[in-house]
Amino acid sequence: MGQIGRAFLWAGVLAVFAGAGAAADDYPVKPVRVIVAAGAGSGDDFVARQVAAGLSGLLGQQFVVENRPGAGGMIGQTFVARSPPDGYTLLLAGGSMAGARYVNANVTYDLLKDFTPISLVETSPFVLVIDSSLPARNVQEFIALARQRPGKMTYATLGAGQMPYWTAVVFNHVNRIQAVEVPYKTTGEALVDVVSGRVDYFFSPVVGAVTNSGKLRALAVTSRVRSEMLPEVPTMAESGMPAYDLPAWRSIMGPAGIRPEVVEILSRAIARSLGNEELRARFAKAGSVPQASSPQDVTKRYEDWMAIFGKIAQETGIKPH
Repeated sequence: MGQIGRAFLWAGVLAVFAGAGAAADDYPVKPVRVIVAAGAGSGDDFVARQVAAGLSGLLGQQFVVENRPGAGGMIGQTFVARSPPDGYTLLLAGGSMAGARYVNANVTYDLLKDFTPISLVETSPFVLVIDSSLPARNVQEFIALARQRPGKMTYATLGAGQMPYWTAVVFNHVNRIQAVEVPYKTTGEALVDVVSGRVDYFFSPVVGAVTNSGKLRALAVTSRVRSEMLPEVPTMAESGMPAYDLPAWRSIMGPAGIRPEVVEILSRAIARSLGNEELRARFAKAGSVPQASSPQDVTKRYEDWMAIFGKIAQETGIKPH
């Protein structure tokens, strides 16, 4: 190749890198969709709208929440995995995605290969609540009671694969409890039946436990630290289960292949938005704790949880269906 040819080649290479840099510097230049794989009014929807509002204010473009519920979250999640990796289609993702392939035969994506992690956005504990007529005042008494009634105790879930399902499955397996799952469509329906005594226990969102305080008994929260909404309720670790740490958590992810420059813009903006005092107050009222992270931390969290759920699925014989 002659000198002129090499000059043209280098000019082309520099132009490509300059264009990529300019595109990242200008991002976003149009509205961004934040896909929620659940319906309007859900916990996922609430979190996504808070984050989207913060990003809209910081980045000068509208971040528009779009609900795509169905198939246990597969519709919205798969839509994002197959979208162009340009940073204009994002996903409000949850911890339950770590267990999806173990219970749902329709999962077609590879969680660690088909998405670009961007940042954690919040965590929120569940609360082990029980029928208040049961003769158990703490977690250890409840475990002993459940072991005395193999196959007779019932627990509520929101269906296989959702976080209340995994919190219960792990709890039951670790403590050698044989109980019968009763799936519900909504948290409200599950809580009604715990309060009435038709179901023995449920891992409820904090707000549901607070709303029904006095009607049911809260034994422990599923996070490492106590909830500010229920400061008198101990953690599972304080209740004799030191390794148990299964709160709900949500992150922002995009399709695989988003440029690192765009990921950095989004990650930094999310961290800034989560520092807003008004946003933090709204999260607190919902029982959530705003928490940003690096993309690497999101990946590590999913890897760890996939290992936990995979081990539990293998040991308990859970199969995708």
